[in-house]
Parts: sequence; C-alpha cells; structure tokens
Amino acid sequence: MMISQTSFMKAWNNKKLVAGALKAASVRRDYINYEDLLQDGILLYAQLLDKWADKEEQEVNKLAFRKIIWQTIDSLRKVQKRQERNTNLEEGFTLTAKELDWDNLVVLKEEIKKLNSVEFVILFEHLLANKTITKLAQESGIPRITLQRVKKRLLLKLREQL
Repeated sequence: MMISQTSFMKAWNNKKLVAGALKAASVRRDYINYEDLLQDGILLYAQLLDKWADKEEQEVNKLAFRKIIWQTIDSLRKVQKRQERNTNLEEGFTLTAKELDWDNLVVLKEEIKKLNSVEFVILFEHLLANKTITKLAQESGIPRITLQRVKKRLLLKLREQL
C-alpha cells in the first residue's frame, strides 16, 4: 500500500503517539530493536491515516495506537520464538572437539544416506537453516501438517539411532 507524503509527514511529526504505543507494549528505549519498531510504527500509522482519512483525527489516533501496540507485540513474539528455536539448536551444537562422539557422527552420516527427500529437506532446510515449516510447505507443495508429522518421525528416528 502506498503512503501519501502528507500522511507520512503527519505520522513523523506525531512520533510521540508511536513512542507511547511502544511504551504501552513494554518496549524500553534501550531495547536493541527499538528504532526499528519505532519506524515500523510510524509507517503503520501513516498507512492508517491514509486508510481512515474519512474518520476524525482523534478516533484515528486511538485506533492507530491500539494497532501499533498489537503489531509491536506480534513482532516481539516472532523475535522471541525465533531466538528460542535458535537457542535450542545452538545448545545442541555446543560440542567441543574433545566431546565429539565419532561413533554418533558415523551413525548420523549413515542415517542421512537413508533419508528420503522430504526428510532430507526438513533436516537441512528447517532444522539447520531455520526455514519455517510453512515456508517449506509453500515451496514444496506438501501440506504443512504432513511436514510436521515427517519432522516428528525424523527426530524420533534420529534420537533412537543416536
């Protein structure tokens, strides 16, 4: 959606509304992504000013304030979910050279050779490259629920072997 210059300037000049929404969403100014969230909020506010041009300014501000809060909370949830998933993977790969179990590596290498194409994609694209199951489903044309089942079976199979 294109944003008009007047709406953008109005949103830019009313950054306090966006900053207040971020504060209401419990985002502190020293948060590493605060500026990104502020800019996203300003852009959303400008879009809403264009979308609701026929409404009163005070009503638009109320609605925009709520919408910015919800968008911010959703963004923070996505970041948290991504960090949790990455943390779990990082904990799994914290083996030092001394702790490597060569037998497990040989078994893993053999198991990878036995994987079908869907399991192979899930292992490398989803578990190692952090692509979402939804994105894989779109790319491969395989239903998301099927990919989740295959992932569960794959993880069980690897746990049994290792």
